[in-house]
Amino acid sequence: MNLPISLVIARRYAKASKAGKFVGLISLFSKAGITLGVLSLIVVISVMDGFEGLLKERILGSVPHVVVTAKDNGLLEELQNKEWLKQLPENDQPIILQQLPLVSSTAILQLPQDFKGIVVQGLSLESEIPLGLKAAANSPTWESLNSSRYGIVISRFMAYDNGLSIGDKVRIIVSGASHYTPLGRLPAQRNFKIVGLYSTDSELDQHLVFTRKQDLNKLLKQKANSMQAIQLVLSDPFAAKSIEKSLLNTLDKGQFDISSWYKTHGKLFDAVKMEKNMMWIMLSLIVAVAAFNIVSALVMMVTQKQGEVAILKTLGMQPIDIAKVFTIQGSYNGVIGAILGSILGSVITLGINKFMLITGINLLGVPGIGLPVVFSVEKVGLIAMLAIGLSFLASIYPAIRAAKLAPADVLRYE
Repeated sequence: MNLPISLVIARRYAKASKAGKFVGLISLFSKAGITLGVLSLIVVISVMDGFEGLLKERILGSVPHVVVTAKDNGLLEELQNKEWLKQLPENDQPIILQQLPLVSSTAILQLPQDFKGIVVQGLSLESEIPLGLKAAANSPTWESLNSSRYGIVISRFMAYDNGLSIGDKVRIIVSGASHYTPLGRLPAQRNFKIVGLYSTDSELDQHLVFTRKQDLNKLLKQKANSMQAIQLVLSDPFAAKSIEKSLLNTLDKGQFDISSWYKTHGKLFDAVKMEKNMMWIMLSLIVAVAAFNIVSALVMMVTQKQGEVAILKTLGMQPIDIAKVFTIQGSYNGVIGAILGSILGSVITLGINKFMLITGINLLGVPGIGLPVVFSVEKVGLIAMLAIGLSFLASIYPAIRAAKLAPADVLRYE
């Protein structure tokens, strides 16, 4: 097969001669730098994506994604009975999984030896439990809650931290409702029996508890079936802003107020996103530094091979073909480094938890818990293309310099 002359010469230059071992050593370091940069990017980004996915599953699976409140509870009940979600654009409709009544209140939980601020949320039928929350406890737990009067479900963390177990009683004090006594006005309060435990392995376990909607409404001095808001559960919580925008255009802004999880937990995910972007930038600098090594190696090679370049131009080789020789040479280093980095990074990413399990290394400090990893072939390809692109850009200047060599000036003293 007849290969282009530029490719043939580039292949010959890729094999360092005895006289050019120093140039070959610099070229080797540039390949190693690109390999290390690509490897690091793949591993770190996969772990960061896994961490973000873990937060999304544990936190956003248990909080309302979109909340619709109204000035009049009658409007909410009327809205709940209507198929008003069909008024949204068709592209938004499939991602809304549940439309549920929401009753919640801040309260004080009186523990055996302490008081704790909590958020208590009311649930009624098992079908009205958010899908993400169902996975936080088994079915018997929710069945016990729905069948028990003044029952409560707390987190395993809260139970362990305060020495509580199923069957124990705790007192909930709600400041939003009160009643008159001979001692004066006191907040509404009542004993609740622990009927089950849940676990999201997130910060929600520290302050979120659940009881029946009827019992919570009674404690709040409201009708048994009344609701404070309507919550929407989405298949993709990150689409909450688009749903919020659509609802603002659909509902009367003077009567309804729309909010989403971004209001309460948005800063956390913004911080994770910023951290991930900073890791992208910092680790990409490793690839950029390796690309600078390609520049220095090619500049030295152009200086070393300028006699050969002059002869090739004398024989009729065009400047564009000369430029292609060194561009291919620089890109070759990038391709080799990107391929090796992609392979090694993929192997390490997919096997890092097995390696930690075998060796007993635990980076999280908690026995039996591995790193959250989300491996994406698309991102591996993107990182590899980034490395190859930087290598190509790094080879442009030496290639132009070689193409501009004047044969007469180079061969004058040969």
